[in-house]
Amino acid sequence: MDEKHHGNLKQYVNDVIGMERDIVNAIEGQLEDERLKDFPELASLLGQLAKAGEARIDNFKRISADEGGSVGAILKEGVTAITGALAGVYGRLREHPVSRMLRDDIVAMNVAATSYSMLLTLGLATGHTETASLAQESLKSAALAVMALGEHLPLIVASELAKDAPLVNPAAAQLAGEMIRSAWKA
Repeated sequence: MDEKHHGNLKQYVNDVIGMERDIVNAIEGQLEDERLKDFPELASLLGQLAKAGEARIDNFKRISADEGGSVGAILKEGVTAITGALAGVYGRLREHPVSRMLRDDIVAMNVAATSYSMLLTLGLATGHTETASLAQESLKSAALAVMALGEHLPLIVASELAKDAPLVNPAAAQLAGEMIRSAWKA
């Protein structure tokens, strides 16, 4: 592999490690939030996402070490600024409703999907099949996470609204869920 491509591979892998670490840290902080007890299915999903993220970190650390990279030595500010801000928010503030935490998780998983798409392309372009394979698996996982998290969003928003006042349309969560799924299918 060309030395320039080798450097790019190390950079991208380290970027992904930093991004994934920030997401896992944010989710682990959310799991400590007492309000998640009201949403056990979401709490379970978040726990699964954190475990899967830890496994991906370990796999990417191995690739980084194999490539002579110093894990986390060089992290792109753009990626870590987005997910790092997310981790920082949950580390300091617990007043956000669960719906906003969930929204931020969905955003973070979309950032992850984009990052894995870039890494997949780099792995394929440079012939680094192990990186391409792991990036493809990670991309699929991120896409599934976005969809799974999105399934919870209408129910949680409606539940939070109902705590403040009766809903005009009690079937809003179900209807919104159907409309959201329809939009993604289109």
